[in-house]
Amino acid sequence: MFFISDTHFGHRNIIDFCHRPFGSVTEMDEALVENWNKLVTPQDHIYHLGDVTMDRSSAHKAAFSRLVRRLNGHKRLIMGNHDHFPVRVYLDAGFEKVMSYQRLDHYWFMHVPCHPSSVGSARAIIHGHVHNNQPGAFPAVMRLDKETQRVSWIPYINICVEETNYHPVSFDWIKEKVNHEAKESKFTKTPTQGVPDLEEELAPRP
Repeated sequence: MFFISDTHFGHRNIIDFCHRPFGSVTEMDEALVENWNKLVTPQDHIYHLGDVTMDRSSAHKAAFSRLVRRLNGHKRLIMGNHDHFPVRVYLDAGFEKVMSYQRLDHYWFMHVPCHPSSVGSARAIIHGHVHNNQPGAFPAVMRLDKETQRVSWIPYINICVEETNYHPVSFDWIKEKVNHEAKESKFTKTPTQGVPDLEEELAPRP
């Protein structure tokens, strides 16, 4: 299972806004499609955590649908604040499900990171939305078990493409990242910038 967020297909200004290493929208879109399909097979399941594209125009709708159909996998969309098309457009383009958030094994997936007071029983909050513009803005949340007095830490994990080298990431990678962040928070009480190595994660599968 794979996850990705904030591709912003067709969005020229995102290249400058987030300092993406592409010279044009076409170069960016083609790199994102290539990186997606290198890791995700037609049989895999992948969640997009929102902001697939910015353009809501009728003229862009057909091109958007053609692009999404090129992406491998059983695709699910967790809608972002810039996903302006009617839900039917995303379903017709190839997303099998459209939702506002998802919970998987106590990992909560959403577009906009929720408020710390709302983390509930989550193991971690996996989100997009902030791109690479707010480093350290969402420190891990401390949870105290009143019965055992055990302290645990619930990290926020940003998987916007700027933070994942413009590739999807696997659920295993997310779990490693969560364990790393929770362990660091235990000692520092703040999230660190250390990230599990993506080289092996992003290597093409045989």
